[in-house]
Amino acid sequence: MKLTSITPHPVIAPFIHHFWVFEAPAGIPASDARIVVPNGRPKLIVPWRNGLDAGNERHGRMTRESEIVFIGVWDEPTTLSSSPSPTTTIGIEFHPSGLARFLRGDMSDIFSAIAPADALLGRTGHALQQRLSSATTIGEAVGLTQAFLLESFRFEKDRADFLVDAAISMMRQSRSGLRIEDIADLLGCSRRHLQTVFNQRIGIGPKRLQGILAFEGLYRAFARDGDVSRLNAEALDHFYDQPHFIRSFRDYTGYSPTKYAELSNEFGAIFYRQSSV
Repeated sequence: MKLTSITPHPVIAPFIHHFWVFEAPAGIPASDARIVVPNGRPKLIVPWRNGLDAGNERHGRMTRESEIVFIGVWDEPTTLSSSPSPTTTIGIEFHPSGLARFLRGDMSDIFSAIAPADALLGRTGHALQQRLSSATTIGEAVGLTQAFLLESFRFEKDRADFLVDAAISMMRQSRSGLRIEDIADLLGCSRRHLQTVFNQRIGIGPKRLQGILAFEGLYRAFARDGDVSRLNAEALDHFYDQPHFIRSFRDYTGYSPTKYAELSNEFGAIFYRQSSV
């Protein structure tokens, strides 16, 4: 398996966490756990060569080759699979509020969902899908994807964007130590209003996102080195107590930390090992 990072255009780069191309000569290995954990980041995915099957006990969807899908923020783990054929997938992971700068509408409509571009964008999404399926090289397909994002980008930033971005910054700086009420007070708005703008711009409320970010902050290092001892030692920097951390870890991965460490999840880990953040 190979993951190649793509440099996004400077105009849209501030809203993108990671732009990548994933390649595997025989699909995603069936022997791998293939678990993707929640990270608070919505995505645009293009299975350019070979389709992808994503799901868990409650959700599931097969994405056809060259079909473009938007994936909202999830708060539970997902397992991916593919046929054992040469696979090339283009992916853009946005910052938590980043996708709202490219898609119109309420992001809660795609919470825990895989939404095809033609359903969300109509003729525009269908036309893009046709162009991508006709691309003869991965470089051409990447260029078409980036051109679409540039055409769709909303330049103006309103108060809702400011509130959401500032709140997320406070969550990260405090290592999720600030209460949502305190964040709202510091921003000069009510908790209810903050909840509303989070649902609009991210698709999930601030409290739930804060929990995902706390987990993801720990999981990032764990995915790179697999050190369970360090994971448990650092848990109290992000969670109230050890039982709370273990429950959250099980919610977001499907396993306890010890059991998860025993799995082979190279597919899930590769996106952390080859990402700079």
